[in-house]
Amino acid sequence: MLLSVSPAYVGIRGAARMLDIPIRGILEGPDGLDPEAVAVAARAVRAEGKRPVALYLVPDFSNPSGTVLPLAARERLLEVAAQEDLVILEDNPYGLFARDGESMPTLKSLDAERRVVYLGSFSKSAFPGARLGYMIADQEVTDSTGTTRTLAQTLSKAKAMYTVGSSTLSQAVIGGYLVEYGYDLRTPTRELAAVYQERLSATLAALAEEFPAGQEHGVSWNTPRGGFFLTLTVPFTADLTAMERSARDYRVSWAPMSMFYLDGGGHREIRLGFSNLAPEAIREGIARLARFIKETPRDTPQEHE
Repeated sequence: MLLSVSPAYVGIRGAARMLDIPIRGILEGPDGLDPEAVAVAARAVRAEGKRPVALYLVPDFSNPSGTVLPLAARERLLEVAAQEDLVILEDNPYGLFARDGESMPTLKSLDAERRVVYLGSFSKSAFPGARLGYMIADQEVTDSTGTTRTLAQTLSKAKAMYTVGSSTLSQAVIGGYLVEYGYDLRTPTRELAAVYQERLSATLAALAEEFPAGQEHGVSWNTPRGGFFLTLTVPFTADLTAMERSARDYRVSWAPMSMFYLDGGGHREIRLGFSNLAPEAIREGIARLARFIKETPRDTPQEHE
């Protein structure tokens, strides 16, 4: 069984479904996934006669919530993984976009027991159309013939069979990109990170202006230090029907957070993405969103309780 932070990137649920792998969600808190909750979940799965094998999370500016796992929690999570015999799938497409001096060490960099499989992407650091990522999987595995390879080598063969290889043109472009910057992704993304930070600041400032502190509006949000997303709590059911009405009548779109919860939840939460919008467009979008929220009837107290 796969354990996963919840809410989680929708791709992990889809991948698990395609491979017929059962998945169990673990609710995250304001600071991301609690390592002790992981230990409890792993033991509960074993008590059901099943085997927890791996844990999936996005520790840096998580999609969809924007949370960042603190250093102490990262260290404790590795201890829990060793105690519970778990492999950690560390998905980290956003870690390069922290404020200067605020980058956290990856779980993989802290991994002394080869418990972590690290997943990265060039779609955010280079360009989305490349559709290329990378994996660090240095665990040793032995096949039925007794041959021992790294997990990366084994998965590379499987990928070649399933996808007939990645685009050679995309690989050449990304290869040139890496060579140009001395195989250092932080240098070319520093300017881009500043752009995303400006857009995050614009989003937070616009929300504070539209929903002032101390007023009874039933709206709250988290304040990520980076990344592409934040979570807004609203006083009504934020489902696909509400999203469609918002897009159609107010010309502003968002994602229902309930789509990202693995075992239910997030009915009054929405995900705001701001990475591809200039500050002026963000301010206009938040103004439209505020009108939509203020003109939408609130849920009755018993709904989704």
